[in-house]
Amino acid sequence: IRDERVETIVPEEIESPIVGITVMTYMAPRALVLARQLKALGKTVVLGGYFPTLTPEPALADPSVDSIVIGRGEHAWPLLLADFAGGQLKRSYHHPFGRHGYNLPAVNCSLTGPERGYNGWLTQVQTSMGCKFHCRFCAIPLFHSRQFALRDLDDVSDEVAAAPGRRIYFVDDNLLNQPAYLEKLCDRLRPLRKGWSGQLSMDIWQHRRLLKKMGQSGCFWIHTGIESIEEGSLRAQGKRQNMVEHYLDTLNMIRDQGISVSAGMMFGFPTDFASVFETTEAFLDRAALDSVSFHYYTPYPGSPDYNRLHAADQLITRQLDHYDTYHAVVRTKNFSTEELTAKVEALKQRFYRPQQVLKRMLRGLGRGDAG
Repeated sequence: IRDERVETIVPEEIESPIVGITVMTYMAPRALVLARQLKALGKTVVLGGYFPTLTPEPALADPSVDSIVIGRGEHAWPLLLADFAGGQLKRSYHHPFGRHGYNLPAVNCSLTGPERGYNGWLTQVQTSMGCKFHCRFCAIPLFHSRQFALRDLDDVSDEVAAAPGRRIYFVDDNLLNQPAYLEKLCDRLRPLRKGWSGQLSMDIWQHRRLLKKMGQSGCFWIHTGIESIEEGSLRAQGKRQNMVEHYLDTLNMIRDQGISVSAGMMFGFPTDFASVFETTEAFLDRAALDSVSFHYYTPYPGSPDYNRLHAADQLITRQLDHYDTYHAVVRTKNFSTEELTAKVEALKQRFYRPQQVLKRMLRGLGRGDAG
């Protein structure tokens, strides 16, 4: 296992005759460079992940790519390896996602230990795939065929118990896909006495008992997608779980359980008005969020919105490495691209002023976040 986020990849040091590369859309240019280097060394190269699943034709177009996996890799990979060993590798393997439960192989932490940048302060664990909501701007519904699947709870609790650290980060797209499942997970987590964090949707305000169980089971941090405080943009994007009038109460409910909150905010929706920056600034002043990630509306290649905006010549660029939500890629009608990027940067700078960061750190210590 090699992860270029934490270690340098040297193709010449890879001994395996076949290499699988997980590729998100914005990583595609770099992944194809790596694929060409590996192909030149005589390796068989397979791509999987968002890029080949959402856009299989461009993924297969590069001559350095021998095969792609569309959908669930844990089903496809054993079949692919058997075909490779038998000299019958197919050009693509398609295993769609479904609602049925699933197990994962036991994690070998020696492959991903602290000395390689993993499993130090926290250990990553997955309990579900996909999301119950179908927000238009999000690539998750497309990737998971608008479905979600829940992992066997025995499987999850065994992995958490065996994790080398005392803190767990659940990498699920939405821990609140099925509230009853999360409640049972909390029951499993409480006796393990490990701190945990993850991300869930803003409809958590409907589940006060569950929130209390989350706090009692060791939850110390939650990330949630607020995205926008403009009702029109939320409705246009199908984000029906977000109700602006409940935002502040929801955040307070979470904090009342001793849980810190971070949020994602998104700008540049086609229906955004120029006033969105001023109203967002006022909201952030009141919301007392511990951290905020600032994003740009990004219709991913392969999505209906991308195709529609491309046909209407509303895309600023088709350069894949800009499709990471941190670059403006769509022309807006109510303000210029320059105004959009300047206003978002100003919001970011204001939120992360040193005095504001210090205030949030002290508030977090009061809740026990450092534990």
